[in-house]
Amino acid sequence: MKNKTAYLTIDDSPTSGFRDKMTYLNKKNIPAVFFCIGQLMEQRPNEIIECIQKGFIIANHSYTHPAFSKISLEQAKNEIEKTDEIIESLYQKAKVKRPAKWFRFPYGDKGDLKNGEVFSLWKRGNKKRKNYIQKVLKDLGYTQPAFANVTYNFMRKANLFEDIDWSWTFDVMEWSINQKKPTQGIKDLESVITRLSKQRPSDCRGFLGFEKRWLASPSAEVILLHDHEATNQSFNTIIDHLLDLNLSFEDLPT
Repeated sequence: MKNKTAYLTIDDSPTSGFRDKMTYLNKKNIPAVFFCIGQLMEQRPNEIIECIQKGFIIANHSYTHPAFSKISLEQAKNEIEKTDEIIESLYQKAKVKRPAKWFRFPYGDKGDLKNGEVFSLWKRGNKKRKNYIQKVLKDLGYTQPAFANVTYNFMRKANLFEDIDWSWTFDVMEWSINQKKPTQGIKDLESVITRLSKQRPSDCRGFLGFEKRWLASPSAEVILLHDHEATNQSFNTIIDHLLDLNLSFEDLPT
């Protein structure tokens, strides 16, 4: 019996496999939020419009996918605003009301000079930079859902529910498959699938402590997958394995 809630989020769309991904998710009745890159949406606008009309949510993942800690605040503002305008235009062309404005930083890098290592207590973040970018999001009307059923202490201790941008509770890490130096030994699809069954999988953002998580926890999950050319052929298999777990994929609260 499936009783663990999961919210599926997919970063870095759209690639050449984007339409196949949304078609497969639609077939499996899995809702998803696609955090899309502005310049890629400009290359495949009709596919984004189709995705919107199928009921998926298109969200902001910046225009060029930079690490926000490595760009100026002016550039950060432009990355967000330019992509926001593209999404707004595509919703209008789809003749669908935009249900929410959601944003996720590339690499989980909030622009605070912690380089995405939000759980590393030894890294001091730049609050001025972070607050500036959060205000940009707020002024544009961006929000984060109230994930009341995500009960992890490690998320709350890092204040990840207080910020406007989205984070995640579980990264599938399929993006590591085609790296020259695979992260944490995730070198092939078999490694990805094996990690799905672990009770306390490691996280690239730092040490999460010894709290029970993933399949060992009743908390809802915000799952992170990616829309990458290099792993297009693995997507359906990963989705099938997720469906075999104790997960019930649900719509995001808007």
